[in-house]
Amino acid sequence: MSKKLSIITVCFNIKDEIEQTLKSIVNQTWQDFEWIVIDGGSTDGTLDILKKYEKHISVLISEPDKGIYNAMNKGIKIAKGKYLNFMNGGDSFYADDVLEKVFAGKDYDADVLYGGYNVIEQTGKSYIRKFSDNISTKFFVDDVINHQSTFIKRELFDKYGLYSEDYKIVSDWEKWVIFAINNRSFQQLDFVVANFVYNGISAKRLDLLGAELDDGRRRYFKKQRIYYLFNLIPLLKLEISN
Repeated sequence: MSKKLSIITVCFNIKDEIEQTLKSIVNQTWQDFEWIVIDGGSTDGTLDILKKYEKHISVLISEPDKGIYNAMNKGIKIAKGKYLNFMNGGDSFYADDVLEKVFAGKDYDADVLYGGYNVIEQTGKSYIRKFSDNISTKFFVDDVINHQSTFIKRELFDKYGLYSEDYKIVSDWEKWVIFAINNRSFQQLDFVVANFVYNGISAKRLDLLGAELDDGRRRYFKKQRIYYLFNLIPLLKLEISN
């Protein structure tokens, strides 16, 4: 029988960060999920730590990949849960009862469930981000929900394809846009779901982030006849043409 949830964890050479992710999953008070771990062929001891938790892991694959989205796509292809959560190496659930709050005794029709998240900066400072209970296509012109804090119906990837491996940073944002443009439903979870450590490629390569977002905006929002002026991240102007 399929599970309600598949958790997909992608990691590569992060032996100092991976255990906090593993513990946060193993310690969940609700455990009716499958857990898929896709390691990129780590050589720094990450794999040794993963093997300590192997009895809890449904599928463990360790082999070279072509980047984070290639690894995430490997996980999607073998996932059997109704919903998917991507809790990648270094990040973690905000509390031990998060999954119980989301799934225990509950069922959903929404295509995407999204909650708040705790952003942990490289300085160690942190802050909570929460989102509106009404997300539309326009929201994604200049913002994004956090994929560690979301639960996505598996069937959406069958209908709209896997994450694009052409982008290095914004393929998750692109997929939110595709879902929204196609009127898929988003439902808010009014609590914090995950801790997100802001130290990945999106934090280190702002030039690439900006270039990929600009390309994505031109590709998708022009089709929807939404025009904008973009200056780094803040939205300066948004007009919907007649």
